[in-house]
Amino acid sequence: MKSNCRRNLLLFLPLLIAACAQQAGTDTATATPAPDAGEVIKGYGISPQGFPSDFSHFIDFLKEVGSLPNGGVMFNGAWRQDVDGGSDAGEIPTTAITVVEQASVYGYTPIIVFGWRSEDGGLHISVPGNPVDDWTNEEAEDLFEQMLVDFASTMHPPFIFLGNESDEYFTSDPEDYARWVEFYNRAYDDIKAVSPETQIGPIFQYERLSGQGTYNQWTTPQWGALEAHDLSRVDIVGLTLYPWLSVATPEQVPDDYLQPIIERIRGKPVAITETGWPGADLGLETAWEMSPDAQIRYIDSLERILSGTNIKILNWVHLYQMMPTAENESFWQVFSSVSLRDYEGNKRPAYGVWVDFQP
Repeated sequence: MKSNCRRNLLLFLPLLIAACAQQAGTDTATATPAPDAGEVIKGYGISPQGFPSDFSHFIDFLKEVGSLPNGGVMFNGAWRQDVDGGSDAGEIPTTAITVVEQASVYGYTPIIVFGWRSEDGGLHISVPGNPVDDWTNEEAEDLFEQMLVDFASTMHPPFIFLGNESDEYFTSDPEDYARWVEFYNRAYDDIKAVSPETQIGPIFQYERLSGQGTYNQWTTPQWGALEAHDLSRVDIVGLTLYPWLSVATPEQVPDDYLQPIIERIRGKPVAITETGWPGADLGLETAWEMSPDAQIRYIDSLERILSGTNIKILNWVHLYQMMPTAENESFWQVFSSVSLRDYEGNKRPAYGVWVDFQP
């Protein structure tokens, strides 16, 4: 689940984060830490205090996540820093490098997501040499592919996810989505050739994929988006999981909420790349509860929902609360409080419950 404010954030985030990383001194990563077998990574999207306008606390964010049990940091950004124009297409995004390089310094697991579309339907495929903005663009494919090979061969990250919530594109253009999957397959093979230990997968928005997003009018399952993939080229299945798009309270989430996809992925491990429950009512009338207590009860519900699931990654989407933005007020009202700290950095009551939670 994304917004224009997050897309615009990617335009200036790399420079800010690179500057913050330099301020960390001479710390240099020597190897990418991998999670211990059997342990679930509990990560967070990049969300230091003050984001999305202020990243001066970025290193503090990395330190905090690294100090938490099985902590992970997820870079979820476009495959090029010039999101709209693509002038740097083929170059590795600076922020992705920083997240991997600093992992061994601060003790977290890096999780890398390279996207190519925004929630408003905009695609980011065109490049200066070819303005076609779909997956017939061979020049863009070659540049994307080369970036992935360069990144994987030099950084060897434990996880790379290709595309974020791409099932939405399946609903709007299934023909071009099939071409996207062809590119995914090619990229999968190329990454494995240079970094066989890297786990690779797509990410789907679960409520939309399964047709359970009642409050968003997502009532028709879109399993074709999953079925278009060759599971032999999927090491791990990524999901963004927001049951409050389906039910009003955590207690109403059925025990078998994830069963429809578990039945379809034939034992593949699952990464919940984003989840959480809104922790504050910010003045927007919603069908679901928004409160600190609801966050705690949602964590209790996750124990039921995830029971028997081969879960490898479980990310609470934001550690700190997103600061207000004029670009998308309704999104901010709904989504910004899906965090474990508020604007001032105070821990919400769910913080300790989440830290202690062992799925």
